[in-house]
Amino acid sequence: MEQKEAIAADKAGHLVSTFEHCFLDIHTTFHPAGIKGEIAGKSSNVACAARRIMEVHRTELKMDCCNVLVTVMDEQRTHTSLVIISLRFFAFITYIWMRQTAPFTAVPILFDRNSHEVPALVRCADLMWGFAGLSTMYPGTWISIPTSVYSLPLSLAEKVGGWDSDPTAIGEDMHMLLKCYFETAGNIISRVVHSPASQCNVSSDSRHGWRRTVDTCAARYRQALRHMWGALDTGFAARRTLGYLRFHHRCSFLHPRHFALLSLLWEAHFLPAHLTIVMIFSVIYKLLTPVAQIHPTLAWAFTVTEILRALSFIGMNGCLFLYEQWHKLHLDSRMEDMNEANIGDTGCARRLWYRPQFLIDRICFPISGTVFGAVPTLHAVLSHFWTDRLVYRVSKKPAFSLEAVGLA
Repeated sequence: MEQKEAIAADKAGHLVSTFEHCFLDIHTTFHPAGIKGEIAGKSSNVACAARRIMEVHRTELKMDCCNVLVTVMDEQRTHTSLVIISLRFFAFITYIWMRQTAPFTAVPILFDRNSHEVPALVRCADLMWGFAGLSTMYPGTWISIPTSVYSLPLSLAEKVGGWDSDPTAIGEDMHMLLKCYFETAGNIISRVVHSPASQCNVSSDSRHGWRRTVDTCAARYRQALRHMWGALDTGFAARRTLGYLRFHHRCSFLHPRHFALLSLLWEAHFLPAHLTIVMIFSVIYKLLTPVAQIHPTLAWAFTVTEILRALSFIGMNGCLFLYEQWHKLHLDSRMEDMNEANIGDTGCARRLWYRPQFLIDRICFPISGTVFGAVPTLHAVLSHFWTDRLVYRVSKKPAFSLEAVGLA
């Protein structure tokens, strides 16, 4: 809990009394604000909680016989807008852990709770955010970057020094993977649990009509800025790579896995802005320059890139077609889990491709990618010239009734 929150102790006590019969044990931690060198956010909160977990299991860690797995997941501050994971999730990660030594397991995310209620631009932004995570989770991938939910052995976390809480760790999930990667000299084992975590889209309940739409889009932009502020992780990875090569005189980071990691960082923190800038200036150049004055090689490059953009548009629509089936499969599975656990309504957003609101997704994703991808990326990296400290604000998610999830 956040110590600065006035009702933190009461809320923690209520949660413990409500759920203590469901767990072997529950511990509470209260993260104080204003610690020198820390920045507010998920990473500093997790770092505080992890220190407590390590204290509890200190004996096992010293004897190198600790079999504790730590799972980190996003949580919202609006009543019960929680991340929902499958009933089989912990069986999956236990099975993976028993077969592999110190695996770092990542989980895809699925926005299947309130996507039918949010503006198309917000829905598309979250779709592409989920696709970005999935793009690193295919069979045979060199390394998978987690988004929101991941697990790792407590012994691995302790070995690498726990979670960082400085400004470079604002992208906590990616940052912890990178830290584990570099502290193990690139020998980290990453695995994927193909059971997506159910999430809510950013939403606003402060107003109605077009004002609510504007508020929701503004909240999604703030969330996108926080995501893109994680571009600091590229600098972190570059420093660690150069430092390792300089002082350890090894070639471990010339392994294809390292180039795959650098490629993923480029895709996450550079490609959206570069693609948008190139597209805008190429269009401006073609409009202002007579065709006869354009060099043949440059004209050929324009033609090729236009074809590539058209193919990308078609490919994205194919991706959305497959997503409809994937979304239905896992939504049905989650609703079965909810019924089995006797838990009421926690949000159910079905996608019917023929409905206008979902057909719009197939044409507006380039706009959404620019507004919530390229623009906040440029906003973040230009802001880094002046500060690396982000004022952390959690964007609102929808709140479901306490009775609906059995908390009353």
